Amino acid sequence: MDMTYNKKGSPTVICIIRHGETDWNSLGKLQGTEDIELNDLGREQAVATSRYFETETWDIVVSSPLKRAYETAQIIATHLSIPMVHIVEEIKERSYGSASGLLPEERHSRFPEGIIPGQEEFEHLRQRAMIGLNKIAADFNGKRIIVVSHGGLTNSILYSISGGEFGGFKTRLKNGCINKLILHDNTWMVEFYNKTVEELTQIINQQKSP
Repeated sequence: MDMTYNKKGSPTVICIIRHGETDWNSLGKLQGTEDIELNDLGREQAVATSRYFETETWDIVVSSPLKRAYETAQIIATHLSIPMVHIVEEIKERSYGSASGLLPEERHSRFPEGIIPGQEEFEHLRQRAMIGLNKIAADFNGKRIIVVSHGGLTNSILYSISGGEFGGFKTRLKNGCINKLILHDNTWMVEFYNKTVEELTQIINQQKSP
């Protein structure tokens, strides 16, 4: 995969956030490309996330085109006085085909062998996600970027960068969680993943303690 655009200069830092909670999330329904809005808790999660980022300088906010991600991104951008949210189509959520909108027990009952009509293949998702990630890094080379996306999409990125160590089907990302990636000398690294603001604040406070 071509990542020759960052051979020199400052590393590109990207924090990928899973959007805040929706009503489908709270019910446990599988949520793909359906354009579901945030619920009140999801908006509170977005505000809490924005407060975490205010202690540092961030240059750019990027979002999936889906409402739940874009609203999360707008809340964060407004709080940080970043004037606009850039949309990248490639980082929208995976299509789950006939399983979309189903509860876990319904999915297992209807598709016991895990073959779901119309679902985007994981390898296609992974390639699409990395194209989107590299596009963002190329467009905003050397910047500090906040990206708001989705659980399945972000998990595929983590899987790719870690060589399958985590992400993929192994990690359930929490709503509002932060995943910090760094691109330096043509290599992506994961600094941390699946951390809520509360968890990160606790880590920071522990580091400050004598």
